[in-house]
Amino acid sequence: MKQMRTKNTLRFGMILLLAFIWISCDDFLDIQPQQSIDADEALSTPENIKSTMVGAYLEARSRWLFGSQFNEYAELLAADGHMQHVGSHRQPQEMIEKTINANNSYVESSWIRAYALINTVNNVLSAISILDEQDQDRIRGEALFLRGITYFELTRLWGLPYVPGQDNTQPGVPLVLLPTQSAEDAVPVSRNTVEECYAQVIGDLMEARDLLPSSNGVFATSYAASAVLARVYLQMSNFQTAAEEANRVITTGSFQLHATPMAAFNNTEISSEDIFTLQNSLTSNTIWLMERYGSLNGLGRGDYEFTSEFLDLFDADDRRGQLQEDTHPGYTHENITNMYYIGVGAIRNGGINTAKWAHYYTVIPLVRMAEMYLIRAEANAMLETTGGQMVGDALPLEDINLIRERADAPLLSEASLEDIRMERYLELCWEGHRLHDLKRWQENIAGHPFDAGNLILPIPLSELETNPLLEQNPFYN
Repeated sequence: MKQMRTKNTLRFGMILLLAFIWISCDDFLDIQPQQSIDADEALSTPENIKSTMVGAYLEARSRWLFGSQFNEYAELLAADGHMQHVGSHRQPQEMIEKTINANNSYVESSWIRAYALINTVNNVLSAISILDEQDQDRIRGEALFLRGITYFELTRLWGLPYVPGQDNTQPGVPLVLLPTQSAEDAVPVSRNTVEECYAQVIGDLMEARDLLPSSNGVFATSYAASAVLARVYLQMSNFQTAAEEANRVITTGSFQLHATPMAAFNNTEISSEDIFTLQNSLTSNTIWLMERYGSLNGLGRGDYEFTSEFLDLFDADDRRGQLQEDTHPGYTHENITNMYYIGVGAIRNGGINTAKWAHYYTVIPLVRMAEMYLIRAEANAMLETTGGQMVGDALPLEDINLIRERADAPLLSEASLEDIRMERYLELCWEGHRLHDLKRWQENIAGHPFDAGNLILPIPLSELETNPLLEQNPFYN
């Protein structure tokens, strides 16, 4: 790729700046409707800069990024029998089989849209001084937050895994930190190392954490940045700092687990368990995540099904693994009372589907409170094993049992590292974590080593053709 492909540099058409994007934004932004805007105009006034920032959140919610594909890639590449793709689309089938073609159109779209988002926030960062002084820190923090989480996902999906104690000089992704506003700005760039990518991610998120307010409506907050930092540090096996960031979120008192696991999903507004979400509404939405996973009346293709062997991992009383079998074709999400159900959609039905993604027009929870307890539990367990000082006032067993208690799962009398890892799977399955967890634990995935070349994505061929400095991941040569 070039710093940004020329056809994407002259207009912010990818952003889709919609004034009616989220009703709950009204308290924060007063934006007039715009479908696209010239780059110079987008950066000329405080209102337009804020509008461009809202567009960046929209881009993050795109089907090709956090709105679906980043989730799907992580679950499909990790699949080893518990998840099945029964749809007709070739692209996800290649991932579940670990035989991705270098010209996979899904992969290409995700790469292009990710760098479009990065270019948008880079442009915002270049124009911070135009904003009113009281808005500068907040908007800068939001831009850095979105850039940080995007580079984190790009690095994990296109680069070989980070291995603690090593130099991690394996290729990551190109770090583009300056804005592209014209064809003259678009210059070829090479891939940075995984180590450099992680350093950039941490730098962006730490600055975002320190700039953002603790409350920011539907937008990123200081606690959202801490939560993602906890995720990043855990991926690096930096257990002390992972536990500290997770503990900061837990002890703020701003977030609480819902009374039941089902209540954490399919909400039409931000809930008490949500640390960071992407907003959906009737007028502005990304429905592909629900389209893939769901199979209900008027919703979903039912492409992803789950096996009875997977449900057998749960205790019989655990609400997170219970199956609703008495479904019929008229059922919507309002009729689903268990986390799994027999699909009744018009396209594919009769298989086992998950109710985590069962309503088109609900918020998409990217980071929720349950993950923070799981991060603190695992990090503290590792600190205890290595003689380190545990963080917070709860033992790993207490954090795990808090999550199990709300699911009506039997409480554990002790929590081994294996128990903690299994709890992550049971609680966070189908939310885009599994591949990265297995790589972090250096476990084989469907018979492949954790650092196998077919467990990362290929650099799109179209990008290699336009940028001589890019190098393909060796497996795809």
